Amino acid sequence: MNYRISSFFSKTLLISLILIFSNCAGSRASSQNDPFKEPSRPISDSDSQENLDSKKLYVYLKQQKDEISELVGRIDSLNTIVFSQNENFVAVSNSLDSLKSDFNQQATVEEDDTQVDVLNTMIHLRNKVKILEDRAFYTDSLYFEIVNDLVQIENKIVSLTTSYKEMIQLKTSGSIKELPSISDEEYTARYIESLSFYQNGEWNKSLDGFTYLIAVNSSHDLADNCQYWVGEVYYGLKDYKRSITEFEKVFSFPGTNKADDAQYKLGLCYLNINNNSRALDEFTKVKDYYSNSEYYKKAIQYIKQLRN
Repeated sequence: MNYRISSFFSKTLLISLILIFSNCAGSRASSQNDPFKEPSRPISDSDSQENLDSKKLYVYLKQQKDEISELVGRIDSLNTIVFSQNENFVAVSNSLDSLKSDFNQQATVEEDDTQVDVLNTMIHLRNKVKILEDRAFYTDSLYFEIVNDLVQIENKIVSLTTSYKEMIQLKTSGSIKELPSISDEEYTARYIESLSFYQNGEWNKSLDGFTYLIAVNSSHDLADNCQYWVGEVYYGLKDYKRSITEFEKVFSFPGTNKADDAQYKLGLCYLNINNNSRALDEFTKVKDYYSNSEYYKKAIQYIKQLRN
């Protein structure tokens, strides 16, 4: 019981540290790139759309930050409950040990009213211990529920940030032109459109767009990205088994730049279907094969949690 509570505190402390560093990093990033700051050059139509996209993402990230703050508050509350229950458990355990010792010393004495009282007290204390164990188990369940909520929020932030960066990068590259046929420029434009559908939660439109582009030209430079976002769509729909199948297809594209992303998301998929052993394997692959990935440190954290 004490081991499980100690493990709970360790995990809670780790999550709190992660949230603190995330908030610090978020503060620096927002101060350097404020989407509501007035531009220093004339605003074109494309710039206006880009600013609107930036504002949407800024508002969304602020909402997620508020949700995370609320979850941190819930974790603090649970910590207080666990500390209280642990103190009660220790006190009851000490009382029970003392009573057992007294009972053993009087084992050879003829049973009398005092012994009956002692036995009744011991039974009462055992019942209290059982209640405390049940409460501790319930507290652990709430803790894991909060951890799962944090994983979901983290995935939303990472996915939206990645899609937003890709869209802005492609928009500013000057490679999009209005052409009537399915050329490179048309392919890129449709890809950005599908990303926009994904960001707005229009799963079916996004899925149709990405699968169409893969079918039109699976050798295009953005085809592997399309395949990756197909996996993300199913992840967003919480169809984790189908998401695993789609993420695994990413590795079939030669020279893909989405290998580490797909590998990390495979670990999250298995984590969501409670296959912790397979999740550990997938996160270990991130550590072993993608040491320069932005997901390397997060994979290390999940590995530590799964091994405890």
